[in-house]
Amino acid sequence: MKTFRTDFLVAALVIVCSVVMLVALTIAISGTHLTAPKATLTIDLPSAVGLDKQAEVRYAGANVGRIRAVRPLTDEEREKVSPDCAIRVVADIHRHLPQLRIGTTASITADTVLGEKYLNLEPGPVTNPGLAPGTILYAKRSASLDEVMTAGKTLLDKANDLIAQNREAIDKVIKDLRVVLDNFKVISTYGKTFMATVARKPHRLIFGGPVPRLPSEEKILSSDKPVPAPVPND
Repeated sequence: MKTFRTDFLVAALVIVCSVVMLVALTIAISGTHLTAPKATLTIDLPSAVGLDKQAEVRYAGANVGRIRAVRPLTDEEREKVSPDCAIRVVADIHRHLPQLRIGTTASITADTVLGEKYLNLEPGPVTNPGLAPGTILYAKRSASLDEVMTAGKTLLDKANDLIAQNREAIDKVIKDLRVVLDNFKVISTYGKTFMATVARKPHRLIFGGPVPRLPSEEKILSSDKPVPAPVPND
């Protein structure tokens, strides 16, 4: 009987510990706070793409709370309060915040491209007066990844169209540039040969002497060396 009671107590203790761990894990994952929020903020946004309920709220990058609710604005609210916005977010602040001042804005952002979105509060200038309690904050519109990719594709398509429309002019410029580079290779080869000859025997400038035979332009251009200058004769 005593052994049965001991086994029962152990089993009960294991079950209680498992329940406690499950509750703690659920609270940690959901971001639920057991204490009442220190403040509540209302933020109106043009769009809440990528922003989920219980997403983090940060102040200048520091985690200060979580989003409690996300709902669309009514037509009346849009007309009278936030004509440029369509979504209202209510955020619970669980940490002490400095006084929010006029010019404080919000934006939806993420630490990485694939990271979770969060609402970041950007404080206004410290010289501005403080916001009255209950003031609605406004969020800046941020481009989504789809919008950025669409804009990039549009820009690439326009660049391709521009290249196609000016193909002849571009080909002519490339040909002219090739001629200039070929001439520069020939000139630099002859110049290098001349400078090497003078450096080895400076008196040849006055008294003359044997000089290296310069390669032809065709040989210079067909060489795989950048500057195929011949070695001066001593």
